[in-house]
Amino acid sequence: MANFFFSSFKLCMLAITPVKFHNPSFGIFFHDVQHDDGEIRYRGDTALCRDDLYFPEVVDFLDNKYKNVPKVNVVMHACSDGEEVYSFLGVLISKLKEKASKFLPLTAKDLDSEHLKLAQRGVYDITDTEYVMANEYMNGDFYNYFELIPSRGSTDPRMKHTHTVKVEHSLKSLINFSLGNILEDAKKIDFKNTVLFARNFWPYLSYEEQHKLARILSKKMDRSSTLIIGDYDKEASDIGELLRMYGFEETKVCNVFEKHKTTLYN
Repeated sequence: MANFFFSSFKLCMLAITPVKFHNPSFGIFFHDVQHDDGEIRYRGDTALCRDDLYFPEVVDFLDNKYKNVPKVNVVMHACSDGEEVYSFLGVLISKLKEKASKFLPLTAKDLDSEHLKLAQRGVYDITDTEYVMANEYMNGDFYNYFELIPSRGSTDPRMKHTHTVKVEHSLKSLINFSLGNILEDAKKIDFKNTVLFARNFWPYLSYEEQHKLARILSKKMDRSSTLIIGDYDKEASDIGELLRMYGFEETKVCNVFEKHKTTLYN
């Protein structure tokens, strides 16, 4: 599988304020959010089956962990244009078949209404590499979940050999998209038997907000909960270490954490 990995130049973001979109019609869309002085507040985009998370291994982990649990909630915050949500769902169904039903429907949230419009539309330009990897992850069933439609012909040099795909309605119907701020939502979620995707946005939070979110999750999550973050969180802000301070431990699956102990930081 490693041969299908590609160097990711896409960063999944948490939208906080209105942003400027560059090439929003194509699979790559850049967000530049600036402070009043012009300094970049954050930037990023997203991709199908982003390579900092090995989706088949994640699904196997969740299948085993919750094998005796009749219903599991899956919440995906900072869902951006929805590509990662559809990626996870496609892999989940292709691997687990009828067993996937207990994880459904998925809840996907983002702070930006424009992101949600793109996610609900579900039309993406993808590269050959993205297709090969996604199809492999989905056991060759990629076109069960995505319809190939006439190409929109991206002119971005990084998007050579693109294909335009549209998410099948049967997949869309299994996701509830809505606006949401994780700093507020985390206080309201019952994390019993819940999987929370909170990926690649932590560095855009202030130091105080990072600790606030980690503290909330530490208080509300238990061993039945699962927290999934991203490489960017670790590299830019060392969120893995922050989570360990609050009683989380990384599992054998990269970027997948569980709450194991109470700490003084609670």
